[in-house]
Amino acid sequence: MPETQNLKIIAHIDMNSYFASCEQQANPFLRGKPIGICEHLGGIIIAPSIEAKKFGVKTAMPVWEAKKLCPQIQLFYTDPDKYRETTRRFLNIFLKHTERIEKYSIDEAFLDLTDNVKNFKNPWVEASEIAGDIKKEMKVYVGDWIKCSIGIGPDKLIAKIASDLKKPDGLTVIRPEDKNSLYQKLSLTDIPGIGRQTEKALNMLGIKALSDLRDYPESKLVAHFGIQGHHLHQMGQLQGSWQEDFAEEAQENQESPKSMGHAYTLPSASTDAKVALQVLYKLSEMVGRRLREAKLSGNIVHFILTDRKNEYFNKQRKLDRYIQDGREIFLEAANIFEKSEHYKKNFKLIGVTVSGLKEEINQLSLFDIDQTKSRLVKYLDRINDKYGEFTISRVPAWEARNLIRDSVGFGRMKEFKVKYKTGK
Repeated sequence: MPETQNLKIIAHIDMNSYFASCEQQANPFLRGKPIGICEHLGGIIIAPSIEAKKFGVKTAMPVWEAKKLCPQIQLFYTDPDKYRETTRRFLNIFLKHTERIEKYSIDEAFLDLTDNVKNFKNPWVEASEIAGDIKKEMKVYVGDWIKCSIGIGPDKLIAKIASDLKKPDGLTVIRPEDKNSLYQKLSLTDIPGIGRQTEKALNMLGIKALSDLRDYPESKLVAHFGIQGHHLHQMGQLQGSWQEDFAEEAQENQESPKSMGHAYTLPSASTDAKVALQVLYKLSEMVGRRLREAKLSGNIVHFILTDRKNEYFNKQRKLDRYIQDGREIFLEAANIFEKSEHYKKNFKLIGVTVSGLKEEINQLSLFDIDQTKSRLVKYLDRINDKYGEFTISRVPAWEARNLIRDSVGFGRMKEFKVKYKTGK
């Protein structure tokens, strides 16, 4: 049996063209066709289908450019609830194999398979078989059109690199003894964390290839890039610099956030203050909802606005009380907005943030009306917990339903509460 004391086997599972694939899974008539998913149909493509990518359509490409490359592309709004539900399904499949999961984003996750395979004669083959089982189960329980690429390696960096090597629907295993072969296969930007701007900066130092980064002195990288230089050195050695921490408890016990906020960019700039206030109201309700879920209250309200020229305005107000009700947040932010010189000017992005956070403070009120409002908010939360966000809402938030749509991104994911043990 091989030495397994220091064995680490990590899988990175990445969904392929996720939002577009979810739409094709839901609508068979879209399968095999180039489609693009957008927040605004006249904005950018946030998720092209595999078929659209063959025409050169890329994520974050403007719609006009995508249509130029692929005139037959069909565009669709995002459907966040559909994507969240699909993510919950594949996370539950992962839980059948290991509880050590890092839910990295809505379309990807890391799985620590070490304990699953360490007692086998060939743990890498066993890990590959587990990955194959996951693919089969996804076809049955998630959908035959939802494809994923799986990379398996000795740490998260190598696993993520491996998952990128074969797309779509790939499975790649990179053992520790295989790492050196990657220097001939990969470019600098193939390493997660090295983008085009960092590549240009490295090129200025004479670092043109991954092997150049491997051999470049760490002290010189740190002198040029600061603390980032240490991470770049680790990347050059193909050593994962991400902390190996899969424990759910560690995620839950992170330091409390210092602020909570939401912002929204309109499809086109507007000068209608009524539109701004409707959007601001719904954003305020969203912030209040998050504060109550986290059992936090705040006493500083920030209002944020940019115009069509991307000129930025923000102002904050410190309160003599702590709040977590969206209506109260709105009234404070709206007061800032209405007293600013921007009230009658054009606006493109609107945002509101609450900071100065503390654990929930239940302040007693002398007035029955305040206690009634507090109970109303709790009842609204209970209904929306059961039936979905904004199933029931105050009138201003309901009026903004066509102005501000639910959104979901590819960033780190904190909203999925998959129950361990039960798989529910």
